[in-house]
Amino acid sequence: MSDIDVTNGKTMVILVPLDKSDEVKTVLIDKKIYQNMFRPKRISNSLALPIKNNYQNLHQELTVLFPEFSSDLEIIEKTLEINKLGLSPADLVKEKIKSWIQENNFQSNGLLDKIPKKWELLGDLVLLPSTSFIDDEWQALFSKCDKEQMENLWKLICQSLKVEKLGRQQPISNDVIRSSQVELLLGNEGWVELIDHGVHFGFDATKVMYSSGNVTERHRIGNINMEGEVIVDAFAGIGYYSLPILVRSKAKHVHACEINPNSIKALTWGAKKNCVEDRITIHEGDNKLSLPKLEGIADRCHLGLLPSSESIWFEALKCLKKDGGWLHIHMNVPEEKIKLWSKETISKLEKMSKQINKNWKFTISNLQKVKWYAPYIRHVVLDVEIK
Repeated sequence: MSDIDVTNGKTMVILVPLDKSDEVKTVLIDKKIYQNMFRPKRISNSLALPIKNNYQNLHQELTVLFPEFSSDLEIIEKTLEINKLGLSPADLVKEKIKSWIQENNFQSNGLLDKIPKKWELLGDLVLLPSTSFIDDEWQALFSKCDKEQMENLWKLICQSLKVEKLGRQQPISNDVIRSSQVELLLGNEGWVELIDHGVHFGFDATKVMYSSGNVTERHRIGNINMEGEVIVDAFAGIGYYSLPILVRSKAKHVHACEINPNSIKALTWGAKKNCVEDRITIHEGDNKLSLPKLEGIADRCHLGLLPSSESIWFEALKCLKKDGGWLHIHMNVPEEKIKLWSKETISKLEKMSKQINKNWKFTISNLQKVKWYAPYIRHVVLDVEIK
């Protein structure tokens, strides 16, 4: 097989959130504005999609189609790789694997149709879907491979995607700390570092989870002005929201509650890397024990647990200052029940406030649909203002 001829060239691109790139790309192709002679490029947690020169009304049209992340869309000029064969990253992976099969005198037997076409990019690590290369046909082929042949296959995939490490997703553990169970296929360790909208994150992807699908919500929270405010993040994790709140929202101080030791390690690293360690207090352990120690201090409470954070709504309310504040409530809700759930949530909060002798008024400021969590199930965030 001949080498793929790749050089560089300048083109106009539109920057879109990674998790929305397929939807936007489909629109660009339908409008005949997608420039397929260039390869898209990952830039932080955005993807630079190449576009043709007739883009004058594109931003306005996409804002109408995708209002939930219109603020993250940006049209700029970038230098991208020119792929003279017009191959997508998935095509490049397929070509490399085809070559590997031929060089080792294996029979493909339809295996090339069972190669993953999507993956998650985390720094220098690509995470393949959990179903990748586990078919009986692939396993039968792998049984004939020695260690060197297997390593060469994983290296070829990494070379195609310009990364150093390769992993395979596994279901998140059902334990209390929701541990990641990523299987590392190539690489000595799972530590990765990335920058999302100017915020540094570092974590071991084999031990803690990171959702690229929440990128638009992290950006939205980071765009809220919280200057001078004290925030309680009840489920801080590696700092998914605590760090954007400190770096971009300019909060005065964040009290971050977290039970997972590996997440705490990552959060501590992130606080130092972003130079905000003097504005964050990490409360290790069960938030049922730490939240009662934070009563009456918060302007906002961020409740970012899925599928539900309802178990600590009462404790979160008690964390707010006497004049009220804000709750940012994450929840998985069936699409057809979102309006009903919103009303029921306000009703529950009103009852809870009476139990702590607060005559507060609860108002829904915004309901954000973050992503599809499962068929017919939405990950939503309800912004509730309390006075």
